Amino acid sequence: MKDQDPIQETAGYLVYRVGRLLRFRAAQFFRSKGLDISPEQWSVLMTIAHKSRPALSDLADATMGDHPNVTRLVDGLTAMGLARRIPNPGDKRSSLVEITDKGESFIDDIWPDLLEAKAEYFDGMDQNEVTTFIRLLRLMQTNLEAG
Repeated sequence: MKDQDPIQETAGYLVYRVGRLLRFRAAQFFRSKGLDISPEQWSVLMTIAHKSRPALSDLADATMGDHPNVTRLVDGLTAMGLARRIPNPGDKRSSLVEITDKGESFIDDIWPDLLEAKAEYFDGMDQNEVTTFIRLLRLMQTNLEAG
């Protein structure tokens, strides 16, 4: 029997692997519901919904995406009628993005099922463990962003 690769026991590897698995499971979830939206588009849509008319650059910062990719994601959301671009009154060279009524309905319709699916990710953990896990991830994020 082969010994497990020591890299697979490191926090960095496990965080990376869990992130990839989360993205894969999200994509599976959307497909199972017959939805033509990627996990990245969902993330951008949720950011648009929770920010007040963000600029594309703000979306790139919030989602840790590069500007050209975020532009493509917003273009896709716009084509689906879930978001729209509006002129930026403070800077004529840029535009802001807002969620549409269809986008709000889309989120409202899928949110309960998505929460139920995500609850399965934490099977075997009690609420205190989940709270601690989230606190530790936030601490790690803060440390990485400060460096």
